[in-house]
Amino acid sequence: MRNTKAQSTTQTAARLYAERHAEAQELLQLIASRLAEHKERQAARSADWGYAGDLGRITEQLAYVLADLGDASAVRAKGLEC
Repeated sequence: MRNTKAQSTTQTAARLYAERHAEAQELLQLIASRLAEHKERQAARSADWGYAGDLGRITEQLAYVLADLGDASAVRAKGLEC
């Protein structure tokens, strides 16, 4: 997407940050909801290792998100590359 003159005069860094912060909050709520649904599905098929695999991949991705926010402790704890 190209930044036009109209965008640059009406958009500020603070406004864009606020919009993206709100979007991140919405995504976190959706993640929490889907995580709860995932747990319910796993409970119905508790011997299925796929659910544990899903969460392994998801927790790695979340560790990287946390690192992007300034806390690499989860990345290090998992032995992942920063």
